[in-house]
Amino acid sequence: MARRYEDEQDERTREEGVLPEVEDDLDEESHRRLAGTRRARLVRQRVVFAVVVLAVLGAGAAAGLIYTDRWQPGSSATPSAAVPTPGCVPPAAPPLLAPAEVTVDVLNGTGRRGLAATVAGELRARGFVVPDVGNAPAATGPATAVVTYPEASLAQAVTVGARFPGAQLVADPAATAVTLSLGDGYQNLLGEDALVAPAPPVDPAAAC
Repeated sequence: MARRYEDEQDERTREEGVLPEVEDDLDEESHRRLAGTRRARLVRQRVVFAVVVLAVLGAGAAAGLIYTDRWQPGSSATPSAAVPTPGCVPPAAPPLLAPAEVTVDVLNGTGRRGLAATVAGELRARGFVVPDVGNAPAATGPATAVVTYPEASLAQAVTVGARFPGAQLVADPAATAVTLSLGDGYQNLLGEDALVAPAPPVDPAAAC
């Protein structure tokens, strides 16, 4: 009887188009697989997005370095900090000596008669020792005065030049004394309260 009842139920179900009741285990498994597939796809999308963002940022940084000349493609050398090169500092003038400590010859390098004698008298009045006065072997030119000196007499040359605005110092290894050659630019000596010590010339061999 039971078997017959079950057959009748199945036949009624087929006729009415109603599917038989089944367990939901298969649907739950499919749901889990679908959810796992979606999660994996979402993770892949996030990874791809992150890679693209990093690539764009890296390209922008590289472009900025190239634009500012901080990096050159193909160069493996690590950029090093620029080491500042010390600038060339002109030699400082030595302290001025007392006029009585300075011996200087005075020469006239201009066409003005008696200029050397006049200036020599003024220097002697200030305490300088002036053993020789005369004419320069060649015209001094437009300079106020040119002071020629041996290397050992730099301080004396600076002390003399401080009395003449714009005086030029010339070191001469062959010189035996400090010599003042007056030029066309000479007008008058500076006052003792307004002295300007000229800077010693720069040695080209020591120039940087």
